[in-house]
Amino acid sequence: MKILINTPQEIGRLVRAARKVEHLRQDDAAGAIGVSNVFLWQMEKGAPGLRLDKLLQVCRALGIQLSAEVSDEAAARYQALMQPGPPRKRKKRETPSATPT
Repeated sequence: MKILINTPQEIGRLVRAARKVEHLRQDDAAGAIGVSNVFLWQMEKGAPGLRLDKLLQVCRALGIQLSAEVSDEAAARYQALMQPGPPRKRKKRETPSATPT
């Protein structure tokens, strides 16, 4: 089932629901997932500003798959970015030369 997520509180409720379905206590789930109890508690409460990598870690562990609906143009650009290719050369930055005072 697809569920539209627009706020930190909504993803927090979804994570809590998924955890409850697995019959996991919050501390047990946090330990099994590899995050702190405080992080999982904050996430379930919908605290803003949580680390995205940890949020994704929790979602994966609880079987929550996240996806994004984007325009065809954005999807095509994303696919192009994901293609392996030669490394891009970085332009050298010009550093201002020190002038004597």
